[in-house]
Amino acid sequence: MSSLAKNFGFSIATFISQIISGSVIYIVLARLLSINDFGLLSFGATLGGLITVIAEFGFSLMAQRDIPQNRFNFESYVYNTVIQKIGFSIVAALGGLIYIFLFYSGQNVTIGIIFVVNAIITSGNMYFFAVFRAKNMFKIESLLALFYSIIIVIIVTIYFIFKQDVVFIAYGLLLVRILQFILLTFIFISKFTLNYKLDRKIQSYLFKNSFSFGAHYIIGVFYFSIDNQMIAYFSGNEQLAIYQAFFKIVLILLMVNNLLEGIFLPFLSSRFKNGINEFTNLAQLINKVIVSLGLTLFVFFILFASDIVKLFYSDKYIAALVITIPLAFVLFTQILSTVYSVILTISDNQNLRVLTVLISLIVNVILNFIFIPKYGFVAAGYVSMITHFVLAGLYVYFGYKQLNSFLLQKKFVGFILISIFSASIFSYLNLHFNFILSVLLLLGWFIVLLLFYNKKELLSIKQLLIEEAF
Repeated sequence: MSSLAKNFGFSIATFISQIISGSVIYIVLARLLSINDFGLLSFGATLGGLITVIAEFGFSLMAQRDIPQNRFNFESYVYNTVIQKIGFSIVAALGGLIYIFLFYSGQNVTIGIIFVVNAIITSGNMYFFAVFRAKNMFKIESLLALFYSIIIVIIVTIYFIFKQDVVFIAYGLLLVRILQFILLTFIFISKFTLNYKLDRKIQSYLFKNSFSFGAHYIIGVFYFSIDNQMIAYFSGNEQLAIYQAFFKIVLILLMVNNLLEGIFLPFLSSRFKNGINEFTNLAQLINKVIVSLGLTLFVFFILFASDIVKLFYSDKYIAALVITIPLAFVLFTQILSTVYSVILTISDNQNLRVLTVLISLIVNVILNFIFIPKYGFVAAGYVSMITHFVLAGLYVYFGYKQLNSFLLQKKFVGFILISIFSASIFSYLNLHFNFILSVLLLLGWFIVLLLFYNKKELLSIKQLLIEEAF
């Protein structure tokens, strides 16, 4: 069985591959494509993300909780889940197509249809990967994520050499997802045998519980992505391109959050049965590590945002820097929420996650409808920041109600607030240091951060990494 360290290693490999295929490639395309064409591709990608979560409906998240806890026979559980997923995929595809034909025309329709199909395939891949993670088989996702990124690089190279159009890119992305799905299917069949029989008990359980997971998953992605569709509709593809170009950098860093949840959700789920006191101590340690990572990324983003934009995109996207501060807060608060949200899932309080993201979605949509038509992508950035303040605040509150602990020491909270305030002032005053001085500032700050860890905590972290995961 894999240890937590091995799972983390495989997840890092997956993470790197996903960065290449999900963000670096888009950064390259932002340089190669016109701003309008990149906005068109961003429209399709963000629409595909929304359709994916409807088709997925939280089944992957639920599998990572249920399978490690052995709630049902594995073979029956997976088969019955797939049956329900097919139904949600059909609904998602129809909804996406209706939306496209009602509100868009021209190339937006063509690109939109391709990404709707892509989304349905992607949702299937996501479930396969979740099942493998739940069975402590992280290596499979790592290998197939690498395969996906390699083929994507080949497709973009062909696009560049033979001067293809943006539709070629869209079809290429779809083709690779299909190939990945075929490989996943064969690997799954070779590893497991399913019980091809409808189980009323499992179907009833899935039907009752999937709605809380599905609603949370859908609403959570909608509040995070609906602004992209609004920018495209109200302000056009070019403003969406500028917003998405900068946001892709944030998404690279935010993928850390997905990596952490993928590792720690099944791990904490398997430890939850050990007693509330032992679990709380474990959750506090893990939360401190995750928040430290989020804070490090926040400071890094503030210090190097200008350098990153100029390096990746050149000056044609420099206008995006006006939303550096709000997107830095989006990054930090999203990672801050990780452990608190996982606690709600594994303690059978998924309905509280649904309530949290629903409130966040309402705030997000109302504010975006008010401000995006007037202020464009700048409004979207600040609205996203406000939304994540609401999200993180509710998650911390509900997490505290479950464990009677904020999972953070007072001195460490003070350091967090001082760091955030100092970095925000740095960005607001538009202070600029050369690259070397910025690196030295970051290193000095990080050394101070490490001083907040005592020897016992460091030994506990080491022990967690080398012991069997679950």
